[in-house]
Amino acid sequence: MGGAAPVDSGGKKGKKPLDAELNVVPFIDLLSCCISFLLITAVWTQVSRLQVSQSGGPPQEQQEEQKNVDIKVMVTERGFSLVLPGTTNEIPRIAGNGEQRYDYKMLAEKLKTVKAALPEQRTLTVLPEDGVNYDDLVSTVDTCVGEQFPDVSVSAAVN
Repeated sequence: MGGAAPVDSGGKKGKKPLDAELNVVPFIDLLSCCISFLLITAVWTQVSRLQVSQSGGPPQEQQEEQKNVDIKVMVTERGFSLVLPGTTNEIPRIAGNGEQRYDYKMLAEKLKTVKAALPEQRTLTVLPEDGVNYDDLVSTVDTCVGEQFPDVSVSAAVN
């Protein structure tokens, strides 16, 4: 047993006792670091979750999906394009503080009118072009969620 008094081997000279002391403090330190790391990173699993739907659902779900309209918000260098079936609304960038910026207020107003026309619509797709800043993309998604479109998905814009 570790920590017990050495036992005389009783035989040949120079034989060392087989009992050894184990230092478990570094192992406990390692475990406490691993546990803290896992607890801290467990929060990020909620942020990065993806909505996955199965193709063979009940008929009610399929009918609800058919009621949804494919709404897309394209984020380009020129501004926003709100694409609905049959129409496209352009929202150009506005000048402010010597630079061009996106018009999130106008986007919010357009989304309010879409929500008024389609009150049960929950889904919307944001399609940013290459070169769109991450801050602009996040602000666009926040604007869409703020206008009662909670199921926002982001996809690459097809050129």
